Amino acid sequence: MFRSGRLQFREMVQADRESLHEMFSDPAVMRFAEGTKTFAETGEWLNRTIQDYRSFGIGFWMAEKRDSGECVGQCGIRPRKIQGQVRVEFGYLIARSYWGKGYGKEAAQACRTFVFDHLGVPALTSLIHPANAPSIRIARHLGMEKQGTVFKRKQWLDMYTLENPFHSSTK
Repeated sequence: MFRSGRLQFREMVQADRESLHEMFSDPAVMRFAEGTKTFAETGEWLNRTIQDYRSFGIGFWMAEKRDSGECVGQCGIRPRKIQGQVRVEFGYLIARSYWGKGYGKEAAQACRTFVFDHLGVPALTSLIHPANAPSIRIARHLGMEKQGTVFKRKQWLDMYTLENPFHSSTK
């Protein structure tokens, strides 16, 4: 689908369930997400993601090292109702063994560029736990700005947004 310096991104397939479950079952990785997932819950999440490709033409993509194909994490977008509006939610998750090496920032930058330049997405919204300093740093680096706080996924989250400067509705 698309690439960055060290990463390649592709649609997920059922064979990715094990790699995803390694991340989704890690309490440190899922600390600010929706909590850890069982293998069955990982399968349900993967099925929804694959269905998103069919329904919306978008979803979360597997982020792999270009030189080895090893799973680094996932990054992508999903339509989501937030504060009564359908928005394009932008998110990413990096396996703990790749933390602190710039993969989160690289994946987020590549994904933002792809969805703005190639898919024409008008704006991105990220919901970030206020204590998740690394994700807040990445969001700010991308140019996202905090627009308020919302109660979602059983917790209060900061809402960051970024408009596509090249989209006709934002010109």
